Amino acid sequence: MLSSISEVSTASASTNLKKLCRHLSHKVEVTFDDAHGEVLFPFGSKGLLDATNGLLRMTIEANDQEALDRTEQVMADHLVRFASRETLVVQWQRQN
Repeated sequence: MLSSISEVSTASASTNLKKLCRHLSHKVEVTFDDAHGEVLFPFGSKGLLDATNGLLRMTIEANDQEALDRTEQVMADHLVRFASRETLVVQWQRQN
């Protein structure tokens, strides 16, 4: 199992988590509340989101490199797009 983590500084961590999860829930299986979200992608990966004061932590677990790369891109692109009032920086740190 491959994994990657990004800790994104944001004044609206919970709001951004919910926006991202609501959007992704139209295409994939998602569960979420104000502080935690789980996204199951059909191409063999899972995204975990945790919101705290000033920080949105995104963790990805994937079966292979292609799924990890794809999930990093999907989650980062959508998060940045939906956080229109902030300029967010998503930098992934590979764990394996």
